Amino acid sequence: MVSLDLLALSSDFVDQVRGRIEAATGLRRDAIMIASTHTHAGPVTIKTFFNPQDSLDDAYMNSLAEAIEQSVSEAYQTRFPARIGAGSGRVSGIGVNRRSTDKKPIDEEIGIIKIDDANGGTTRFVLINYACHPTVLGSNNLLATGDFPHFAVQAVEASLGEGGFAMFVNGTQGNISMGHSSELSAIGVITPGRTFEHAAELGERLARATLAALPNILTDDDPVIATAASIVDFPLKDLPKVEEAGIKLRDAEDKLESLGSDDGASTALMAAKSQLLYASITNFYANETAILDGHLPVELQAVRIGDAVFLAVPAEVFVEIGLELKRRAPFRTFIVGIANGYIAYFPTRTAYAAGGYEVVSSKIAPTSEEIFYQKALELGNRLFAGSAESVSGS
Repeated sequence: MVSLDLLALSSDFVDQVRGRIEAATGLRRDAIMIASTHTHAGPVTIKTFFNPQDSLDDAYMNSLAEAIEQSVSEAYQTRFPARIGAGSGRVSGIGVNRRSTDKKPIDEEIGIIKIDDANGGTTRFVLINYACHPTVLGSNNLLATGDFPHFAVQAVEASLGEGGFAMFVNGTQGNISMGHSSELSAIGVITPGRTFEHAAELGERLARATLAALPNILTDDDPVIATAASIVDFPLKDLPKVEEAGIKLRDAEDKLESLGSDDGASTALMAAKSQLLYASITNFYANETAILDGHLPVELQAVRIGDAVFLAVPAEVFVEIGLELKRRAPFRTFIVGIANGYIAYFPTRTAYAAGGYEVVSSKIAPTSEEIFYQKALELGNRLFAGSAESVSGS
């Protein structure tokens, strides 16, 4: 399991890195999970709906691939006998539902993987899985940072002591953040309180809740560890033809240009900026999906550790979907979002009727939600039925 302080990575890049890791270590590709924390304060590592004019730095991407492979190789070469367990804690006061007036629902559960040394006396590693956008810092911040998860990891490692290691993977954070509007953020409006001090406060709160849960998580020196993966075809939502999308984009550009600078923050100017944002997203998707047959192939990956399953989804999944999957699953379930690629937002069926930034920024159809439950449960059940290969090693 790899965690990167980056916004997102393409599935093509992940496949490339998995190949390098497999060649270096012998680990199977479907046993390798590569997740991005989704910090908004890192280098450009993907070209998609929010940055269609950007280009990737090939030299940086090559060095990134090499660094990931070397990190995994080093970890593999220095592995040691250990005990492992999965459990959970709870935390409040960090994320809120940014699409809801009452700021709910949210998922307060923290998924945790704990690794002790062979005699169980010292905890060596902690993985934190929590659902929230790492967007305390806004677009006015030009420093590279892992945002609040960085401070959580830093505090947990300090508690573990010398040789202790921690990492963060995100959960169903699609509509969970600190409460500011995703649409206003996307057009550059910064609300108060988006500071490093606030990021540290929230990260340390997450760390305290994680550390409080550790004594209750039992570890095992002979656990069931298994992986499985499958490709699921999700239906694409209805999108305009390329020509029509291009016309709407040019109309939106002309509208914004006709307003000039206005007074800088008038209702008309803000509306025009939002119109251009949405037209740009739709135009990107229309071009991107034109060669597809109406479906988007998406990898789902599941990792079983004891009685728990960590499900990797290459999307910004809405929290309601994660909560519903946990309700339906006959096994302990944690979703790792923005993992093994990136297909953008994964809203609930009901969210499509309300519209908004996240819905416009999704390219899959409303019917995808039920397909997801079915396929995710099938994948998890395979791990408990013994049809997935176990991953050996300590």
